[in-house]
Amino acid sequence: MNTIDLNKLQHFINQNDIPIIKGKPKTFLGIAKQPHYENVLSNIYAFYFDVHEVHKLKDLFVTSLMELINASSLAKENKVFDTFLNFEVLTEYGTKNQKRIDILLQNNEQAIIIENKVYHVLNNDLDEYYNEINAATKVGIILSLHPISDIKHPHFINITHSQFMERVMFNLGSYVLGASDKYLVFLKDFYQNIINLSHPVMEKDNIHFYYKNQQEINQLVEIKYKLRDHILRQVIEAGNILNGVSKYEPRINSHNDKRLVYYVSNNHSNLMITVVYEKLLTDEKKMHIAIEMQGNLLKDREKYNVIDFTEEEKKHAFAEHFRTTSLGWSHFAVQHYHPSEEEISNLSQFIIDKLNQDHLLSIFNKLVLFLDAQKAK
Repeated sequence: MNTIDLNKLQHFINQNDIPIIKGKPKTFLGIAKQPHYENVLSNIYAFYFDVHEVHKLKDLFVTSLMELINASSLAKENKVFDTFLNFEVLTEYGTKNQKRIDILLQNNEQAIIIENKVYHVLNNDLDEYYNEINAATKVGIILSLHPISDIKHPHFINITHSQFMERVMFNLGSYVLGASDKYLVFLKDFYQNIINLSHPVMEKDNIHFYYKNQQEINQLVEIKYKLRDHILRQVIEAGNILNGVSKYEPRINSHNDKRLVYYVSNNHSNLMITVVYEKLLTDEKKMHIAIEMQGNLLKDREKYNVIDFTEEEKKHAFAEHFRTTSLGWSHFAVQHYHPSEEEISNLSQFIIDKLNQDHLLSIFNKLVLFLDAQKAK
């Protein structure tokens, strides 16, 4: 890439409101890695359609669905349904040819046939579904993530998941008082799951902004990567200056890659100086350095009390994390820093200075000597 013109980039930043890309809120279905499974969504819909279920939301779902049906092209001059009472809710309803209707709502005279679509293509035999059900008044619904313009069946209409759930949430107010709090929480979480599925990660305006300003954005990204590379090299360089440490972790592509570096003791692989630098790349602009122990070094922690630490060293040794944690790693001593931009430019020297000034290096060396003596016994 050509040399970056910093003045031009500064002008770009000053003249533009950079879009904030918000992440989608997590849902229980998302955590379970089942946010888009059609049979899972069908079962949840069926639960809320059932007016006798423990949610105590009564006819909220079927009333909301009827409103959408009566506002559709099928209604024309008259409502399709004035009421829809005493119905049963069935899922995976089998046809004569061993095909399955995702959700069926039916009573003696009426039926609503629901084909639930998330990511799958609509290639179902809608004629068979419709003809299978014996009812004086019946309607088919394709419940989809995005609008479907050509259903090719006169008695099926398209309603999106978001249209349906938005109508449910709009009508919810008059049902809340008698509803179960527990299943209201589940309902709101399910609604968020539908929102997550229905909306792209990036909106069209943000995509347009990127392509309109692609060169400037890529140059800004390059600056960030160069800064991260500079910080990482400086942290490793500080480790190269130190005596008695040589192994630098984590390995590339590990969980902690681009987050931190370990200066591991040559004599004791579970003792290290940990430099966590990831927040130097954020507006917090902070880092911390810790003397870390792992594994077997955390057994019998009282033994370290015999080490002859100075009064200054004692102010940092035996950190609260070391005294209380039950994890497989612990910070024996830790210090937090907010280096200036000038100090970040020479970060290796900053690290060496802090290790000495805050007695972290002397604490580390005394731990090494203590563990050497223990090993020699």
